[in-house]
Amino acid sequence: MKKTLFSKTLLIAIISLAVASSCSKQNDVQDPALQLESARGNASKAATTTYTITFEGIGSSYMAGPTSYGDNTYAAYSGTQIAPYTHSPSNLRFAIKGAGGASPVNYWDGGFVVSDWNYKSNIPGETGDWWYSYLNQCSVYSGTDGSKNGGYGGSSNFAVMFGYVDAYNSTYATRPTLDFTSGSGVIEGMYVCLSSYAYGVIEYGNSFGTIGVATPLRDVANGEGYVKLLAYGYNGNTPTNGGVPVEIDLAKYSNHLPVVSPLTSWTYFDLSDLGTVTRVEFNIEGNDSGTYGLNTPAYVCMDNIDVTL
Repeated sequence: MKKTLFSKTLLIAIISLAVASSCSKQNDVQDPALQLESARGNASKAATTTYTITFEGIGSSYMAGPTSYGDNTYAAYSGTQIAPYTHSPSNLRFAIKGAGGASPVNYWDGGFVVSDWNYKSNIPGETGDWWYSYLNQCSVYSGTDGSKNGGYGGSSNFAVMFGYVDAYNSTYATRPTLDFTSGSGVIEGMYVCLSSYAYGVIEYGNSFGTIGVATPLRDVANGEGYVKLLAYGYNGNTPTNGGVPVEIDLAKYSNHLPVVSPLTSWTYFDLSDLGTVTRVEFNIEGNDSGTYGLNTPAYVCMDNIDVTL
């Protein structure tokens, strides 16, 4: 009798415990109002906005001119010098190195300018081999020659980056940099295309070639020539992505044949692995180098830059 009473008591206790546990689990999830409020809070924390920087519709003071050389990107220009361009509301800034300081700046020091030039053949007034000419440095090799439709998707405007750092100039040069004037964000990616000057030298060579005058990149390093764009992320002074850059080939050859043909079509460059940054530093590397550093002109054009804040 005692044994039976004990068994019944134990059974009741177990059932009571199971019911309490079940009620407790139901109570954890049964309040829809609390669930909705929690979901709203999480969505608010995760809310982001992505902006695409197209450079369209900006004032002439931000544009390279009055020729495709970009005369107004140099201190010696007699008119008003080009102004740095900061996209609103992302606060991502495109400028020549040193812009915003007390002194005028020079594009040969590196950085970014906004342009709408797209001469792909002889520059008006120029004769001879146009591809040797730095006087066409602000043109993109895209669109209808000279029609100012060389931007991504046939648009007018784009940015032109110039500059690089290698063993030759590392004591005084710095990498071209895109920086947020305030805050931070994720530069998701951008479309890139070769400038006309860079394309011409890649395709036909110039007088600085490593194995003689006018050496195309396809014939450099026994037919293994290449040039590429690299991007390094920083959040404050801390490198992102473990300090590892993301990169894209601008042109690459093997056995004198193109592995990656020169980028004359706008091609997407994914930078999302760099994560949240306050700035991105770029570099151009290649193996057509000589006594005075990189022989390939260190220019690349950029458009439709996606930024998430």
